Amino acid sequence: MKNLCERVKKTALTYIFLLLLLASCGQGGKERVVSPDKTAAAQRAPLQRISIDTMDIANPFIIYDKAVNLYYMTGDGGQVWSSADMLTWEGPFDVLSAAGEAWMGADAVVTSPEIHRYKKRYYYMATFSRSDIKIEGSAGEALDRTSCEIFVSDAAAGPYKHIASGEGLLNPADYSVHPTFCTDYNNVGYMIYTQGCEQNGDATVQIVRLADNFNARVGEPYVMFRASKIPWASDCEGLQSRYIGAPFYFETMSGRLAVLFTSVKGGEKVIGVAYTGDDAIGLNGPWNVEPQPLLEGGVQSASLFRDYDGRTIMLYQKDTIIDGKYRALPRLMRVDTQFDKLKLKGHYKF
Repeated sequence: MKNLCERVKKTALTYIFLLLLLASCGQGGKERVVSPDKTAAAQRAPLQRISIDTMDIANPFIIYDKAVNLYYMTGDGGQVWSSADMLTWEGPFDVLSAAGEAWMGADAVVTSPEIHRYKKRYYYMATFSRSDIKIEGSAGEALDRTSCEIFVSDAAAGPYKHIASGEGLLNPADYSVHPTFCTDYNNVGYMIYTQGCEQNGDATVQIVRLADNFNARVGEPYVMFRASKIPWASDCEGLQSRYIGAPFYFETMSGRLAVLFTSVKGGEKVIGVAYTGDDAIGLNGPWNVEPQPLLEGGVQSASLFRDYDGRTIMLYQKDTIIDGKYRALPRLMRVDTQFDKLKLKGHYKF
């Protein structure tokens, strides 16, 4: 009887320990920059296995890592999911190391992240916001300090360490969002991002050169194109919209440079595209917005990646209401960039 009691006691203690462990895995803010020890714990114990059809993730972004034959998806909150087939995903995993020495600290809200491979390393670019630090808006109102920062890792799965940049990569007084990455013909790195209409009244897609180790900008940003120059952008009252978001740079097979972006038409989110003209001088442009959106119907945050077969896939966010609740659904579409312009080829079939 004594041995039996001891076994029951040990079993109960083990059960309580497991419950506490599971509870701790479910805690924490997905919108926080976390420490490396939490990253390692999360990577050892995936929290969920979920189909892409039922995921709810804003500003999704996918990169295929050929070295390990896995896809990685990130989105608002700064966490990462992994998948072998793009259909079933494991996660989310915390991958960002603490950045307490930087302006955004350890509690910043993380949105619109992307992962890019450059010179055998991986760079995690994202928007960070702090509600306790204010900057000035277009009408003199106080805005949360919001800017773009970069983390680096030797693996796509992370963990990612913040690249120290003093007071910030960009002007601390600017409201800067949605960073993405590109290189010029000399393989020099640049960051493209949006300066929001909340601050300048007419949102702009801007580009700035990065230092070799990405810890600072080189020179000042310049404007690629403005929201007011988008011929079809309009709010729900039919007036010219001043909104642009989520730029993503790519090149067609013919060598034409292009940027996907999000704007609005009739007050509804749509995806547009701008190309360099025949007289363009590299990234300097000029840039010409296409006369009609690329994709409509409550869609945003489009990006491109290649699957394990080398096919170009477009990932975007589809906004919808399910059971009375707003959902941000990641969606995949096959596209063709073989000629001068991107062509949609239909929804991706697994």
